[in-house]
Amino acid sequence: MTSSSEPVDITPDELHHILRTPRDRSACGCVVLDCRPFLDFSHAHICESRNIHWNSMMRRRSRGTVVALESLIPDKSLLGRLRLAEFSAVVVVDEDSRCVGELKPESVVQILLTALQNELHTQICFLQGGFQAFSGACPELCHSISSHLSPEPEPRMTERRTPGYDQDAPPPLSELQDGPVELLPFLFLGSAIHSSCRETLVATGITAVLNVSSTCPNFYEGDFQYLRLTVEDSLAADIRACFGPAIAFIDSVKQRGGRVLVHCQAGISRSATICLAYLMHTQRVKLEEAFDFVKQRRKIISPNLAFMGQLLQFETDVLCRG
Repeated sequence: MTSSSEPVDITPDELHHILRTPRDRSACGCVVLDCRPFLDFSHAHICESRNIHWNSMMRRRSRGTVVALESLIPDKSLLGRLRLAEFSAVVVVDEDSRCVGELKPESVVQILLTALQNELHTQICFLQGGFQAFSGACPELCHSISSHLSPEPEPRMTERRTPGYDQDAPPPLSELQDGPVELLPFLFLGSAIHSSCRETLVATGITAVLNVSSTCPNFYEGDFQYLRLTVEDSLAADIRACFGPAIAFIDSVKQRGGRVLVHCQAGISRSATICLAYLMHTQRVKLEEAFDFVKQRRKIISPNLAFMGQLLQFETDVLCRG
């Protein structure tokens, strides 16, 4: 493709050809930027695509102003590669829009296209019919997370107590067999049982462990990278103070190509809270969206009321960030 600042409409078949065309060693190929909401993207997306979701609050605040690409793409590594023109083309995708001319000015995809036009010299393309058309025409190039999930059964009432805090609700022994749950390709949520089993950690590809507790030991120091954030599961605990160090640790593991297990005692309150904060911060989604996403994968999560309040405060900071 020739370089152009004007977006070009391409068909699913054309994108299929681009993605299937072998790359020479000097080329990075195209990058696909998916502008659908995080939950939609998490359920199914084009393989190796990146989610660029901007929440409604930020869209409202941006009306009438030029939005910088830096505000839309929090992944600094990806942003740097885009600005260095390392990709042969940038393909922008939404749910089902038929062409660039039909896009609403306030839509995430139009805001992104404008920012790309303003800042890049790489060829910019828009996928006609969006993900809906492409997934129907080329299902082999799409990844469905839900199809790979083995949802946990809802625990019986005898397995939970009230309140549902970590120290009051020990995880069922079946967890050792089930393994931790994958939230993102590099992020797993589980309990102390998972962190105590070397075979489980190795089989899952875990390279680092984030221990969010005051009593759980770091079982295999020297074999895995550890970070302990000492937190009690109580209404008086300030878990929000751990969000920054936790997010930085998870990101550092991701950047090295590793995988991190976040756990507490039962994987219900403290570690779930940390994972929710990470998703809200990196995906810029509301607490409700992040909670639904994690709940689908680990049904027994139940952050205590104080932690939920701190997450709501954190949500305001995340969504109002300019």
